[in-house]
Amino acid sequence: MQPNSASNVHSIARWKSPEILTPGRPFSGVELRAMANDGVLQRIIPDAYAPSGARPSPELRAAALATGLTSRLMGRTVVGRLSAAWIFGCAPAPVAPVLLVPAPRRLSAAGRGNGVLLHEVALGEFDVIEVGALCVTTPLRTVVDVAVHGEGALAALVVRRLVAQPGLGLTLSLVSRAVDALPRQPNKQRAKEVLRRLAMADR
Repeated sequence: MQPNSASNVHSIARWKSPEILTPGRPFSGVELRAMANDGVLQRIIPDAYAPSGARPSPELRAAALATGLTSRLMGRTVVGRLSAAWIFGCAPAPVAPVLLVPAPRRLSAAGRGNGVLLHEVALGEFDVIEVGALCVTTPLRTVVDVAVHGEGALAALVVRRLVAQPGLGLTLSLVSRAVDALPRQPNKQRAKEVLRRLAMADR
C-alpha cells in the first residue's frame, strides 16, 4: 500500500495548511517561547507554535507534527497508535511520534527515523486517512491499536476519550467487535479486558 495513494487513503477534510511557526522561521526559539509566555502564540508540540487564536484541530496538530518529519518519512509512513490518538485530540502530545511503515514496504525504505518510533505493520485498505499533510490511521484502527499495544491506565483513558470524541463514529461495541475480529496475537486478551472494564464502568 502506498500511504499517499488516492485509491487507498481517504481524506477527512479539504485541507488548508495552518500557520505553524518553528525556530528560525523567522523567529528564534527564545522569541517563540517568549511569545507563548505572553499569550501571543500557543505551543502545539516542542518547537512548533501556532497563533493563540488558532482553533485546536486534527489539522493543526498534524501540521505541527509534520514540521519535525522529513519528506521521505511523510511519504512512506502513517502516524499511528498514541500519536494518531493525539492528532484526534485524545492523547498527550508525543515525545517521539509513532510512525507505521505499511508492509510489505521495509523499514529501511522509510529512511532514518531520528526522533521517531518506526513499526512495520500490515494496514488494510480502509485503515488510513489523510489529515492535512500526513497519513494517519483511522479512528477505528487507532483505538484498536491503542487497546492492543497501549499499556496501563493511559491506554484505557485514551480508548475512552476516542470513543467519546464527537465525530469519530466510535462506540465500545464497535471497538470490541473489531478487537474480536483480530487474528490471534499478543495482548489481544488484554485489549478485550480493557474494553470489558470500560463497558462495565458505563453501566
